[in-house]
Amino acid sequence: GQSLGYGFVNYVEAGDADRAIGALNGLKLQTKTIKVSYVRPSSASIRDANLYVSGLPKAMGQKEMEQLFSQYGRIITSRILVDQVTG
Repeated sequence: GQSLGYGFVNYVEAGDADRAIGALNGLKLQTKTIKVSYVRPSSASIRDANLYVSGLPKAMGQKEMEQLFSQYGRIITSRILVDQVTG
């Protein structure tokens, strides 16, 4: 599975999302600089706790992303989008 270079992290607490943005937005990973920001909320229940992450290294896996973001709070869900053809 090759990453498309972006993913999502949904935290339990909005403050955890704030801390993750403050600490990780602009972080250099391998040759990439990641951008971490809020997702436009689709419902009030995830407002300010759902993050969009872009610029992920193509080799980064789900577990690596969760390890990186879990140090800022409890994650409800996370996923890295991958190429549908290659998995």
